[in-house]
Amino acid sequence: MRGRIVSRVTFTACLCVALGVTPLARAGDDQGAAAKGDADATAADPEADACIDENVKADLFAKRKRRDARDRLFQQTNRHELTALGGYYVSDLFDGTWVAGAAYAYHMTEDFSVEAQGAITHIGSRSEIALEQNFSVLAGKPRRELLFDADLVWDPAHGKLRLGGAIQHFDLYVAAGAGVIDSVLSSDIAGNAAIGLKFFMGRAMAFRIDVRSYVYRQQLLAKKEWVNDVTSTLGLSFFLPVTE
Repeated sequence: MRGRIVSRVTFTACLCVALGVTPLARAGDDQGAAAKGDADATAADPEADACIDENVKADLFAKRKRRDARDRLFQQTNRHELTALGGYYVSDLFDGTWVAGAAYAYHMTEDFSVEAQGAITHIGSRSEIALEQNFSVLAGKPRRELLFDADLVWDPAHGKLRLGGAIQHFDLYVAAGAGVIDSVLSSDIAGNAAIGLKFFMGRAMAFRIDVRSYVYRQQLLAKKEWVNDVTSTLGLSFFLPVTE
């Protein structure tokens, strides 16, 4: 009979150690006092964990882990990002047209990076012939326009969504900086701001959607006008090193 009581007390002590609690003894209860003594002895003994099944221990630790703490699938810190992009350019004073370019970014942390971007487009208008005949705006000069900017990029949100049966990870980012718009009508400093999304594919690629606004002065006839041109681009990004 005493052997059964001791076995039961030992099992209770092991279970209490696994759950991280101390058994309470009721006043006058010899069995509770014995259980408390065995639990104290077990806690003092470094080999006490030997009575805890490893699977039970792992399950207990998993339950104690914060549910909102998750490792990110795609790590960006200390990686270089190369992007090829293209899309549509909307001009304040001229017709909309294509734009193509490239960007380089260095990710200092998961949330902040610095980026340099360059792009090319051209100036055109359906009323170009009439403008040339009456005002000689372009005067037979090259129509190409170059856009250069350097930005600080912040990723305020990292999320995921289900597309079909797959879970897609993405970042929402915003960017702001300054650069130069170089054309026959402008060689002025331009401020820019952008908002975009990156959808990660594997561990070294991302699909990028970017909307960017440029504010600068453009020469039109005898005066300079403040304009706000907008680009909407799609891009494919590659991250180096390929392995995180």
